[in-house]
Amino acid sequence: MDHRTVREVSQSTPRADLSPTPEDQGARKNWTPVLFVLSRLFLGAIFVYASYDKILHPVAFAGIVHNYQILPGLLVNPAALFLPWIELLVGLSLIAGVWLPGALLISNLLLLVFFSTLVFNAARGLDIDCGCFSTSIDPSSRGQMFWYLFRDGLLLFVGVFLLFSFLFSKRAKGSRFHRPWKTPFGQTLALALLAALLGFLVNQARSDSIPLLGDWSPEDRIALRFGKKLLIPLEEARSKFLTGAVVFVDARPQDHYREGHIQGALSLPLADFDQLADKVVMDLPEDTLIVTYCDGEDCSLSAELALKLKEIGFEKVRVLHDGWNVWRKHQLPIQTGEPRG
Repeated sequence: MDHRTVREVSQSTPRADLSPTPEDQGARKNWTPVLFVLSRLFLGAIFVYASYDKILHPVAFAGIVHNYQILPGLLVNPAALFLPWIELLVGLSLIAGVWLPGALLISNLLLLVFFSTLVFNAARGLDIDCGCFSTSIDPSSRGQMFWYLFRDGLLLFVGVFLLFSFLFSKRAKGSRFHRPWKTPFGQTLALALLAALLGFLVNQARSDSIPLLGDWSPEDRIALRFGKKLLIPLEEARSKFLTGAVVFVDARPQDHYREGHIQGALSLPLADFDQLADKVVMDLPEDTLIVTYCDGEDCSLSAELALKLKEIGFEKVRVLHDGWNVWRKHQLPIQTGEPRG
């Protein structure tokens, strides 16, 4: 068999060629834009959804930001006002497909910060409600830190996929993504400034606005959550006590009340309000000045009890923050014994 015959036979024999054909490569490329759009719409919807409840309830969200114990107190309120609006704007940009360079940069930065914050708190042993999609803290959500980490890690993966898909796309070249301080950084700055402006203006216009700066001391947290007018200074409470112009109501459990309470105080534990309210305060005129108290700087039982008393018709209800401890510290009259009635 001559060389010519061998060459003809070899050309006619099928080869086991495993390399992708141009058709296969084209089909794979056609799927990439579809996956990019679906991922963009998904992540955009997530950001919009995450912003909704936080915008409606800035006070509750500020409390969640504070619970992370990362930002100094002065930055908690600005962060609570800014973050929901930047989430909303980024989400809308991703859904509409406008300002994508800036939206992708910000979304990945936010997702990286959220994920790193969860990792940091998990390493410190803090099991907190992440507040990612709702400002309502559900006690049953404790112990779900692993789920939060998995979920935020998945979202971060989607964000990184979108960013790199855009970087290597033809659209990135057209948007001058590779030119520093041009389109991507200009859009990032514009979105951030717009979010800050919206957060400030809406906060100023709403009835439940929060101060831009706050030290977030325990007393200030009570005032922010329940209203500053609800608190009564110790000197005013002492003066009313000495003139007999006030009725103190102890919000603590009754065993704590028995061990010691403000002289003449009534016992109405918050947990037993529905069962005991009529019995304890039924004879008090509705215009009676009532001062509720509990113990501990983080105790909110007294504030919650005050709101319940207002709901059933009492007009003048105030809260002595950390009342039991403050009262004893100033050596004001106390007593022990069973609840009256």
